[in-house]
Amino acid sequence: MQTKPPPKIHPLSILGVLLVAGVLVGITWLIFSMSMRQAARVEATPQYNVTIIPAPTQTNTVLAPTELPTPTPEAPVILPDGAIGISVYVKVTGTQGLGLRMRAAPGTGAEINFLAMDDEVFKVVGGPEVSDGYTWWQLEAPLDQSRSGWAAEDYLTVFNLSTPTP
Repeated sequence: MQTKPPPKIHPLSILGVLLVAGVLVGITWLIFSMSMRQAARVEATPQYNVTIIPAPTQTNTVLAPTELPTPTPEAPVILPDGAIGISVYVKVTGTQGLGLRMRAAPGTGAEINFLAMDDEVFKVVGGPEVSDGYTWWQLEAPLDQSRSGWAAEDYLTVFNLSTPTP
């Protein structure tokens, strides 16, 4: 009986096995190194670049004293009861809810600044001026000086500001 020689392994098969083994080792190494990097990132303490800015210091500045004008009290206005004059308070009446046109100048052709409603109170600051058959007074709202204008006397009545005595 004759014995068979052992089968020969082809050299390309050996090369293929070595190649597959190398790829498996490379993939294992890659996975292991990535997990190590991720673990190192989690454990690392974050570092921040911080610039410390010193707090401002207070510097005392001496201002030159300025003299304020001394207020002069308004002279009391003595008018007959019901008469309109400078520094008298008046209220809008007689417009039947339509309002009174407050104008930029005396006269019915002047530009309208705003509409004043019945019972609204104003202080007389100018006038009288006669134009277009009306006597006009310059009025100003007591709490809002931007609400000012000229109004016809026919729609104004004196508003008495009386202070009750205790």
